[in-house]
Amino acid sequence: MEILLSLLSSTIPEMHDAHELFSFICKFFTKSIMLAVCLVFVYLSLELVRFTTANVEHELANVKLFYYASSIDDVDVSEVEQLPHFNPQKPLKVIIHGWNANRRQLAMTPVQNAYLTQNKHNILAADWGSISSKPYSTARELTRALGYRIGSILSAFMIRMNITTDQVHVVGHSLGAHIAGNVGKYFRGTLSRITALDPAGPLFLPLSTDAIDKSDARFVDAIHSDIVLGEAVHRAHIDFYPNRGSTSQPGCEVLDVVTLHACSHYRAPAFFAESILVPGNFVAYECRFEKILRSPSECMPAAGKLKDSKIASMGEFVDQRLRGTYYLQTSRLPPYGIGNRTFYESMEM
Repeated sequence: MEILLSLLSSTIPEMHDAHELFSFICKFFTKSIMLAVCLVFVYLSLELVRFTTANVEHELANVKLFYYASSIDDVDVSEVEQLPHFNPQKPLKVIIHGWNANRRQLAMTPVQNAYLTQNKHNILAADWGSISSKPYSTARELTRALGYRIGSILSAFMIRMNITTDQVHVVGHSLGAHIAGNVGKYFRGTLSRITALDPAGPLFLPLSTDAIDKSDARFVDAIHSDIVLGEAVHRAHIDFYPNRGSTSQPGCEVLDVVTLHACSHYRAPAFFAESILVPGNFVAYECRFEKILRSPSECMPAAGKLKDSKIASMGEFVDQRLRGTYYLQTSRLPPYGIGNRTFYESMEM
């Protein structure tokens, strides 16, 4: 008490009445309490960071890669030496799900099944469900760590199975698309291809260094189907904007209200899965990004002008020599691709 009185007496200016003295004391204690609260907050924050870091290391250890011999037959690649029906000469597809999901996510299952139906590829699916179940902001902050964790598992698998980077194609959806980019960063851009299916938009900026980028693989393509959960940023060698990608996808107008745009967000994987089974069904036309967003109808070829348009096939069989931004239209219901029909109608004009 004596110390407190001494401190007060040395700092209290000359007071003219009791009211001024009372006001000063109140301000003094208010500032002291605020300082104490700040110190407690800093301490708790540091403790939270320490706890979170330790917890993250544990959660990252639970991230796995699974080999699929069939749609229901999966094996953790870290737990076995021999894999059934694995052919090291086949291309390797690595599928990465998005936030709040696991390797059996509804959005990416059609992509996985389309590849399995072809029986031309080896299929791996990442499962980072232990972290994707956390709040989105937490999962987003761990994008790079998740990519590097998956990359390290993949690298060990490739060495063991004698797989080269030329054989590897990583396909990611939503936050998984950015994680796929960081897998590419782990391999220093040497992977053959990365496909970003409606890369996540929330908490990503155009210059985010942990976002998908065209330098992450020798060829990077992206399909943008929604800008509420996804983003419209042109990050890849070639970016596709079906139905402009900035409003609800055809057939999703009502469902987007109910699902908070999950319907449109899930269309990118649906389009890509269909492109695996029906090559050439998504014919897109080169168009400036600004025109795609403001007046997409001008991106479609005019009567008799089809030969003047640069055309790309969106999806699995895209021409990897092409660059730029492309626009196309799709159907409201599956099959979504109307490219062949649009192509021949344009030829007849």
